[in-house]
Amino acid sequence: MGSICAKRASDPVATASVAPDSPATTLIKGGNGDALQGKEGCTDSLTCPSSKKETFRDRRLSISQQAHPSAPGRRLSVYNGSPDSPHPSLQSEQMSTIGSLTIAGLEPTPSGSSAKINQDRGLAVWPFRGDVNEGLFGVYDGHAKLGHEVSQYVMETLPGIVKAWMLQTDNPRQVLREAYLEVDKALANHMDASVSGTTAVTCYLRRNHIWVANAGDSRAMVCRSSKDGCLGIALSVDHKPDTPNELKRILAMGGYVTPAGSNGSPARVWHNLRGLAMARSIGDHAAATVGVIPDPEITEYDVHDDDVCMVIASDGVWEFLSNEEVANLVYRTCVISKDPQRIVETIVDEASHRWKVEEGDYRDDITVVVLMFPWQSPEMMSIRAT
Repeated sequence: MGSICAKRASDPVATASVAPDSPATTLIKGGNGDALQGKEGCTDSLTCPSSKKETFRDRRLSISQQAHPSAPGRRLSVYNGSPDSPHPSLQSEQMSTIGSLTIAGLEPTPSGSSAKINQDRGLAVWPFRGDVNEGLFGVYDGHAKLGHEVSQYVMETLPGIVKAWMLQTDNPRQVLREAYLEVDKALANHMDASVSGTTAVTCYLRRNHIWVANAGDSRAMVCRSSKDGCLGIALSVDHKPDTPNELKRILAMGGYVTPAGSNGSPARVWHNLRGLAMARSIGDHAAATVGVIPDPEITEYDVHDDDVCMVIASDGVWEFLSNEEVANLVYRTCVISKDPQRIVETIVDEASHRWKVEEGDYRDDITVVVLMFPWQSPEMMSIRAT
């Protein structure tokens, strides 16, 4: 399983089960018939970034904020279910097929740039529920003032909720859906997440079958080798406000959507002068009135003999890298080493470089989790769950 693929840059991008997005190209108005003008004619400084850098800085929630204190880049906090530490991690000997890395984003300053608070969180739980045949992996990308607290809460809370639901039903699709809804309700009781939220892409593995729950625009994919080249197979689809199904729901709720701009600004759903660049998230409770929902889209996937690895990442990667480009990065790295940590470092380095080229001193948080196939290596299988 997972032989190294031959590089071919022109390979198509394959998808698991959902058709590609179809972005809207015109101004879109809500159910009450009123249109919200796009950037070209906007006079509100809170909702109209004045430069491309500011567009990306406020790409999640378009509203002015004070810069957060600097925070250095650090290794990904991965959750192993231990209550003893606020940032628990798995032991390295249990993670020979898993690589993970996160780096904080950068904000422009008069002297260059400085690190901002990293609002990304990552998840890697193995064994899950004490079973070496099960694992839970995910990435959560927070946004707005309390985004880092929201993503932290989801990272720490979701595994326990999933476990509890699995005691009630053995249907992983239902479990993941109910777990997302429950963690969203619990979040509302834990903090004020009315205008802060997080994406959530979670992958539950049982042997060689994957269930993926996605809300937002973090993404999961599989890199597959074949005689014709290297394929990036999408396990999730980004929930942009102007994609057909999301747009239909938002308009039915009376919401406004402005399409993606030619300057790189994303499509947004608007509520009280705040424009959110995704149609689904955990949190963002004020935007529920205009159709922003926590309900995940569930997909399933059987691991193929030629699958090399699964990649889960925040949109700090996907902003400038396609699934196919990430698959080719995996290929080039595997020629030298199949070490998953080296693979994540290669992806993060390339994503950082793209941000530097495109945006100069601004960079979004970047988080990557890689699971190599076969994901249950002999040394992992020799470890017994406690």
